[in-house]
Amino acid sequence: MNLKAIKNLKVLLIASLAGIGVAYGGTAFASHSFELGVAGSNIPQNTHIRLDGLELPPGGVLPVYDSSPNFVAGHFLLRAPCDEDHVPTITVIAGHIDEHMGGTFVDKVPLYYIDHASTAGSCVYHAHVPDPLNGGASRVTDIDLINLSGDDVEFNPGDTVDINIQRVLGSITSVPYTETQLPGDLEHGNPVFDLNDDDPDNDGLGFVE
Repeated sequence: MNLKAIKNLKVLLIASLAGIGVAYGGTAFASHSFELGVAGSNIPQNTHIRLDGLELPPGGVLPVYDSSPNFVAGHFLLRAPCDEDHVPTITVIAGHIDEHMGGTFVDKVPLYYIDHASTAGSCVYHAHVPDPLNGGASRVTDIDLINLSGDDVEFNPGDTVDINIQRVLGSITSVPYTETQLPGDLEHGNPVFDLNDDDPDNDGLGFVE
């Protein structure tokens, strides 16, 4: 990464963190208040995809969002099959998928399990795009569902993915990834947080009572 790119990245990170601190008095929350929302003349973009009736074989990938070359901030919702530990049987990944392998970096999206909106066989999750407190890719141009479970994944009636993009943070051409991580480098399962169970250790790093 050249000096100009490093400088641009530092300015972006400082501005983003400062904005969060000003908006919420220095405290970041793991609920919707964590998200800054639309500012100025930015126009929200919403992508809604019904998943019911779809089936992904092992290794199958379903792209659900692409804003390249812009990396963005917003909110992600998923209703999908899950196991008894509320881990989705499909893995949600995000980051940047480049034509050049060396410019590709994706990671698992940290998910918040919403028990009171879930039904038998399908769990509902929210996520922050990106999530600077709990990990995942720091610059998101692409969001995909990938089957890393080893078995076919069949979606239930009512399963869906909904992505609300609230603002553009920058261009990946100015601050590209310098580390490569491919979808095949990842293992099945997303990190899952739950703000409503009795375990305070799985609330996510941004949660404040």
